[in-house]
Amino acid sequence: MIINISNSEFQRLCAVCISETSGGQNALLIIVLSLTLLGLLNSSWKKYFKKEQKSSS
Repeated sequence: MIINISNSEFQRLCAVCISETSGGQNALLIIVLSLTLLGLLNSSWKKYFKKEQKSSS
């Protein structure tokens, strides 16, 4: 089978397939960002707010 590369429709199809991100990639990005945000919030909670609770008791 010979693919005609000079066909503009074929080139547009490939450009769309390459540039699109799948739903799985988006979900993975959201999960990683959420875990990072939770880690930062947890460390700031331990650093700033737990000290105040111990010193006020």
